[in-house]
Amino acid sequence: MESLTKKYPWVKRKKAYWVWLNTVARFIATACRLKVEGRENIPKEGKLLLFANHRSYLDPPLVAYAVKIRPVFFMAKSELFETPLLSNLIKHWGNAFPVKRGKADLTALKTALEVLNKGELVCIFPEGQRAPSGRFLRAKWGAGLVALKAGAPIVPCLIEGSEKVIGKEKLIGGFPKVLIRFGKPFTINLEDRKENYQKAADLIMEKIKELRSGN
Repeated sequence: MESLTKKYPWVKRKKAYWVWLNTVARFIATACRLKVEGRENIPKEGKLLLFANHRSYLDPPLVAYAVKIRPVFFMAKSELFETPLLSNLIKHWGNAFPVKRGKADLTALKTALEVLNKGELVCIFPEGQRAPSGRFLRAKWGAGLVALKAGAPIVPCLIEGSEKVIGKEKLIGGFPKVLIRFGKPFTINLEDRKENYQKAADLIMEKIKELRSGN
């Protein structure tokens, strides 16, 4: 097994990430008129799990720019890594590593835990796919598995409006305002057992839903 830093050199070299953040991600955030609330809830250092709902292909750069104060490492669907050019871009610039959907991907789990144990922030979209406009999907049990095995503080993240740019229905509706709201860190007091993984995943989604406007 290749060492983590050999397979994913961005764990050590973050210069490319900051270039990407301040060019591509910044442009997307500006075009989407991104509004950020609750950034103060994100610890500036130490291992951290960020769980966000998912509505658009634009969500990763928007989340990264919303966090801003530290690098964000993303668990992304393995299909995105099938094209060499795109794979290199999202690994070396966008801090992403692949996860195979619909199964227990032990390699992705190991990578996430290694990155977390280096004191980094890992973002996961627990729904596992983009949800239709204005809706939430049930979280996959794998999100709960990562949360319980990592034992890291969790920050819930709500994304609203990104689907109106490019969403599940492939809408292209101009550049409306996008809101990203971060909740306060929390931990899950459940044993690391298989029967608790879906319970933990459901709890994570409830924390995200609690951040909706008007709640």
